[in-house]
Amino acid sequence: IKDRSYNILVENAPITYTPSLHYANEDIEKKGGLKQGSITKAKWIKPIARCNQDQQTAHAILTLKSKECANQILRFGIPIEGKKVYGRKLLPEPTRCLKCHTFDGSHAAAECPQEHDTCGTCAAQHRTSACKVDDQDLYHCINCDSRRHAAWSRACPTFIEKWNNYKKRSEDSKYRFFPTDDPLTW
Repeated sequence: IKDRSYNILVENAPITYTPSLHYANEDIEKKGGLKQGSITKAKWIKPIARCNQDQQTAHAILTLKSKECANQILRFGIPIEGKKVYGRKLLPEPTRCLKCHTFDGSHAAAECPQEHDTCGTCAAQHRTSACKVDDQDLYHCINCDSRRHAAWSRACPTFIEKWNNYKKRSEDSKYRFFPTDDPLTW
């Protein structure tokens, strides 16, 4: 049986941090007052190679062994590469098919019933990766039929509605902390 893990989204961590290096995570544990081995996995949300040239910070996901360690980071923050950063619970978001770009949640791209690819940026019949549109005025959302944003936009009203409905059904989203025996986490 696999142990449960607890994911924290750490915001604005210095990009000098290398999540794949074991000793970098040991240093975070030591300086943050966590038990050794508390961080089981760490990764950047977006590959550093895809960041802007002058970007100094980025968001990372830390996976922790225990609720207590995760709550400690949520409550007090944690030092990464000499900078104190703060985190929040990483909550699952609505699933969007990367072929048709709908949020219906019943399928992924491999099982998509649609015969052709739909672009997530301009809604034309091609893969999003092949899209040449870079003018935001030409973006088109397939979900809400809006020309104001792309299907992958977090500002999409359809995404926001689905995410809010998901959060209402999720016990984890009701609390800032992971609930433990400590009443402060309720």
